[in-house]
Amino acid sequence: MGRKGTAANGGNTDFLRSKWSWSATAIFCGLTLAATGGFLLAAPFLPDADPATTRADWLALACLITGLFTANMARMLQIWGRLKPALSKHPMKRLPNDQILVRRGFRELFYWLIVALSALTSVAYLSTSKDIRPWPELNLVDVASSTSNPVPIFTFLTILALAFLPVSGANYLQARTELKHRPNELGKPTKLFRDDAVSPASFWISFILIGAIVLLANWAAGAKDTGSALSGVLTFWITFIVIALFVGFIFVPHISRFIIGQKERRDAQARVLAAGPPPFSAPATLASWMDSGLVRLVAPLSGATQKGVPHLLVVLIMLPLTALGFALATPWGLVPIAIGMLLVAGLGRRWAWVEEDRETASRLLKTDAREIHIGFDNDLKDEALLGYAFLFVLVPLSLHQLWGWQRDAFVPVEGADVSNAFVAWLSFFGAELAKAVPFVDWWEIYQVDLKRPIEPSENNALGKHLTFLSRAMVDLVIMAALFQAIGIWQRNRTQQRLYDSGQIDVFDPFLEEQFFSEGIQSVDNTYQPSLRFEERVQKHLERRSVLGLPETPYNERRLTDLLEHPEEKVRAGAEWMVTMFDVIVGKPSRKLELLADRWDGSWLVIQRSNGPAAREYMHTNPEWRRQQKPRIEGVLEELLGSDRETLPKTLSDLDILNLMRLLRHCGDYAEFHYVRTEIVELFAQATAPLAFWALVAQTCPSKEAKFGRWISEIRKHLGTTVTDEKNAYTPPYFSMQDDRALCYAAIAEHALAYGESSSMPCEVCEYLDLMRKIEAKTKARPAAQAVYEGLSCNSAEICNSLPQHEAELLEIDDEEFELT
Repeated sequence: MGRKGTAANGGNTDFLRSKWSWSATAIFCGLTLAATGGFLLAAPFLPDADPATTRADWLALACLITGLFTANMARMLQIWGRLKPALSKHPMKRLPNDQILVRRGFRELFYWLIVALSALTSVAYLSTSKDIRPWPELNLVDVASSTSNPVPIFTFLTILALAFLPVSGANYLQARTELKHRPNELGKPTKLFRDDAVSPASFWISFILIGAIVLLANWAAGAKDTGSALSGVLTFWITFIVIALFVGFIFVPHISRFIIGQKERRDAQARVLAAGPPPFSAPATLASWMDSGLVRLVAPLSGATQKGVPHLLVVLIMLPLTALGFALATPWGLVPIAIGMLLVAGLGRRWAWVEEDRETASRLLKTDAREIHIGFDNDLKDEALLGYAFLFVLVPLSLHQLWGWQRDAFVPVEGADVSNAFVAWLSFFGAELAKAVPFVDWWEIYQVDLKRPIEPSENNALGKHLTFLSRAMVDLVIMAALFQAIGIWQRNRTQQRLYDSGQIDVFDPFLEEQFFSEGIQSVDNTYQPSLRFEERVQKHLERRSVLGLPETPYNERRLTDLLEHPEEKVRAGAEWMVTMFDVIVGKPSRKLELLADRWDGSWLVIQRSNGPAAREYMHTNPEWRRQQKPRIEGVLEELLGSDRETLPKTLSDLDILNLMRLLRHCGDYAEFHYVRTEIVELFAQATAPLAFWALVAQTCPSKEAKFGRWISEIRKHLGTTVTDEKNAYTPPYFSMQDDRALCYAAIAEHALAYGESSSMPCEVCEYLDLMRKIEAKTKARPAAQAVYEGLSCNSAEICNSLPQHEAELLEIDDEEFELT
């Protein structure tokens, strides 16, 4: 019993050790500390407790906040430990369980963030009550209290910043991991902070324009008689400046090219600027880094990048920040307002990056190119517009906070009711909206009396500057954001119309996913195309046939990627198109197999009137061959790759057999000579030993009596790819001497794949010895002889001596073979 008990205890210990982790321990300790803080806060309310002796306000608050923060950070690391392996995989290679983890993301952390923001908002609003314990003197909304005792408001804002820290850390780790899937041109992971997001030319043009506007506003606010001064000067110059801006943009590309040329000239003459960016581009680089920070680190804090319910997360995070911006004492309410505005700016910039990626992907027909910076998990259009909608509340709240700080910047209009500050400032901002560019100042044109409850002070330029800034922000938001959304909608309609007319066969990534998701429906646990979807694709094919364009239901290159799309409906739609319309898609090896199958099955049974039925191949039709030729060439180019002359090709035996299947059908047609040359090049660079026998089949004469041994080996290795329907030996033999010489050179290149010559099969030298003798009277003999000697085949250490009957074959007079 003692031993059994000891073994049982040991088993329990092992089980606990397997379940134990540092993160779980940190969560437990953090929650315990938070519970201690909560108990200390509740101690004054316990029966028979003396508040004067039991109060430990700051200790309780420190325990509560430290415990919750520790538990939240540990939980973040715990979630990241499960999520990191899934995010480390390429999106196309993630398993279903990985997809579930990625879809779940960090939503739990955002829920805790929302709870924290809601709790802080409740504390801020309830702090006005004098009966709140254990801090009866706490008042976060009173200016006088926050000025005389700023410690509570400082503590409050610190807790607000700490609430975002776990989510910030998680987003940083996720951004760094996702960038590993987008290597740069050197094969290294893409940098977190781009240095090319803002070009030097655009930065300096924007800087000059903004500087000119600031100077103009400062001069106008300082003028004593602003109306007469501006009317006398700007009536002419405004028109001139606007015209100059339009004309100036004509010269921007030329100026940019001149600056780049000057920089290249300086770099070529002396590497003076090698230690860092030149002064001209340094500010643009800094702006690019700041832009990257907004896009990659700030925008995800809004919850917009999470899957599932990003709209709700954005609302639930922005609402408490907006409420805090109104409730907190001035000017401290500007802190949550600034956080909200920063999130909105990040959303807007991330949306702009996504639209840039959409345009890039539409041009490249790829969604995983290194030029793609963000990806296509979410187009962020709705989330960005939702953030901009909050901006229309945050701006008047910021004016309210600034007015409470600088009382002489604005003055209430005589007789106006400003008792409700929130309504008063919304009314003021609404009046400014009526003067914005989209509304072209209609209220002054039609002499509508829009009474504002608050106006900028005549004695303080700050109010005028803030009014001008708020109106400019409205113009920027409406013109840049709302008009961009309308432009996207119009572009989507144009793509839909062009597809239906057969002009294009591909959508941008977001519309592409929508196209397949809406067209495929779930029926009895299977995915099938809807009738409307089938009719639409069929009509698309008919229109392309009339236009003389390739009759493809969708772009073959994109279908290849969509077969591995994480969304099941999209994958099902792509698979249906491939099967229904016999589309050649997939990786190069898969395309090669499909092409070989197509040529093998490209025959019809012809029933003759005076004889038995006969099989007639479709490739005897020149038109059919003309349509198939570009497809074969495209697949061969993919197999060769961009490094076609440097790296060896890892062709499998199946790939080599499929290439031989194609040669059996198209090798004898003159228009496929280039195709055959590329296939020989593939065999030359292949590392598989079967490639040698594929080259032998193209140079060994099909004379069973003289080459029985070699033909037997060819048939053994290549099987039905060198025989016809009646099992007769019909290899894709090269009858042209120059082509055979090319094959001998390919054998030499292929032999290099064996590394050391001692590992080279002896058949290589035996066959070259045979060919150099029987090619004695042809132009191919020098090539065979050169390869034979180049591989040191004349050394007895490499090749075994040939059998006697084989030696007699080699000594046969070459005149018996009329090799042309």
